[in-house]
Amino acid sequence: MSKNRLPKGSQNVIKTLENEGALTQRELISTISEENPRAIRYTIRTLLEKGILISHPNFEDMRSSLISINNQMKDIKSNLLKITKSN
Repeated sequence: MSKNRLPKGSQNVIKTLENEGALTQRELISTISEENPRAIRYTIRTLLEKGILISHPNFEDMRSSLISINNQMKDIKSNLLKITKSN
């Protein structure tokens, strides 16, 4: 995969976080049940590395982190979704 290309599951992860708000990785995987959990974890990791998603402490359960869309990226999310649809 090219450095600039997003994983195929990016659109599902971004849309789910947009609709549901911040979720743990486990909650994201259970919400997006039609994909392989390993692929979803890879997608989350890639989006975190690119700064599209952010991870912050889950104060209800400190063993996990909450994942959400980076506020700076919310402004350009529609462009990101268009990119993933065209790939």
